[in-house]
Amino acid sequence: MDKKTLLAVLLILVVFWLSSEFLWKNKKAQTAQQPLTEETVATQNQVAETSKPDETRVETEIIALDNDIEINNNIVLENELIKIIFSNKGGVIHSVKLKDFYLKDKTTYVELLTENSKILGMKLTDTSGNISNYTEIPFNYELNGVSQIVTFTSNTEKGTFKKIFKLSDDYQLNLETQLNGFADMSGYEIDIDSGIADTEEYLKMKNRDYAVISQIDNAKNKIPLSKLKENKTASGKIDWAVIRSKYFTMAIIPDELIEMNKINAFKSNESPAMNLSVATIGSQINHNYNLYLGPLDYGRLKSYDNGIESIVELGPKFLQGISKLFLWFLSFLYSFIPSWGVCIIIFAVLLKTIFYPLTHKSFESTTKMQKVQPLTKALQAKYKGDPQKMNAELKKLYKEHGVNPLGGCLPMLLQMPVIFALYPMLRYSISLRQASFGWLPDLSEPDPIWALPILMAVFMFVQQKLMAPSKKSLEGMDDKQKAQQQSQKMMMYFMPVMMFFIFKGLSSGLVLYWTVFSIIGSVQQYFIKKKFM
Repeated sequence: MDKKTLLAVLLILVVFWLSSEFLWKNKKAQTAQQPLTEETVATQNQVAETSKPDETRVETEIIALDNDIEINNNIVLENELIKIIFSNKGGVIHSVKLKDFYLKDKTTYVELLTENSKILGMKLTDTSGNISNYTEIPFNYELNGVSQIVTFTSNTEKGTFKKIFKLSDDYQLNLETQLNGFADMSGYEIDIDSGIADTEEYLKMKNRDYAVISQIDNAKNKIPLSKLKENKTASGKIDWAVIRSKYFTMAIIPDELIEMNKINAFKSNESPAMNLSVATIGSQINHNYNLYLGPLDYGRLKSYDNGIESIVELGPKFLQGISKLFLWFLSFLYSFIPSWGVCIIIFAVLLKTIFYPLTHKSFESTTKMQKVQPLTKALQAKYKGDPQKMNAELKKLYKEHGVNPLGGCLPMLLQMPVIFALYPMLRYSISLRQASFGWLPDLSEPDPIWALPILMAVFMFVQQKLMAPSKKSLEGMDDKQKAQQQSQKMMMYFMPVMMFFIFKGLSSGLVLYWTVFSIIGSVQQYFIKKKFM
């Protein structure tokens, strides 16, 4: 790989890093914001605005028929994966613990809700726009631990309100709302306004990783935390809505016939949050919702068959197929070798083996180009006044010596999509969360002591040193070409430093892959150089 190739690779990596930081994510955010424009209101029946208090909406007093209901904040539904704690004050959830996932101490379960918060409180709206807030109303409750069902019931002068929760064997919780006798009701609101708790120590990219995401009128609508400085609302047919952190999510999926028609996204507890509005007709209503409270597991979300798996970060769409393939293969290796670091090393070795013909061709082309340099110089001097003739003679010379001027560049550039596909897969895969290797506590996060990026930069320097022209090749160069070699020599020192600053902020799993790739490449280049020099 010659200097021009290395420069091209560097520029591509810089573009990739800048794109991942500012373009790809923001582009998605802009796509999410499209429903939030006046133009889209006219074309897609969606609206957006900064939320403002509606002075016509009045919260009315709820007169309960059941008195002296004792408050219980420790009503539990639990399976092998999840523990959900309810309160009968509002019939709400105030804790969701994931039993297969831990915080950094490796002993404390991951908690999805922020401290002292709750979700799934509900407010009922009548035809006059008045609100009955059931979030703070005590409910009677009945717990069936065998069937994993808890039923909350509130009897008021306006009617009977039931919330029935049933926990499945997975991360799925079913919510059934039953409303009877509310003759003037026009709709209700479901609050998922707690925000989602921080579970990782590395929160540098929180504003980008955390988001409210929904599917409205069959179009994905994503609003990252960075865009929630003001409340955002959008209207349309909502198929699902989620609050997402880097690795976990709280999602609500209404049954097909439920008219969930408005989402209000905002910031709560320095985290994304949302309220969802449902339109209703009639005095007797029975609505069902699936709630997914768990990890961003592509396979589990894919089983819903409604596009909700798109909330899992897999990079730009045109590379997602490669990302999925790599994740599958690494997971396959992990089933035999329970070390993600070792699996990444094996993966790098296998890919380097597969790419060896391209690598060999690249090194061979670079070496041959150096050998014909004196002949190239002679032709350029001979046909200096006739560029067309000079180009024709150069092509003839390259053909005679089996040299392809692009041979040192294209084979290496073909490997760049691998890096681009690996980046989101290694950083966002729930499987690699807290996967340690050696001194690296988490392969999905940057190396905390920068040892791996330094090692990578060192071997990159070694590779470039091995690519430097021989003394014999330098002797055949003119002053201009020697000056070019001098500037390229400066690049030999500059590029590894640049690569270090780019890679030190990337996931250590990706840097591990690239370092192994560079070490093997250096060894290959050493022997190929001996063969052709």
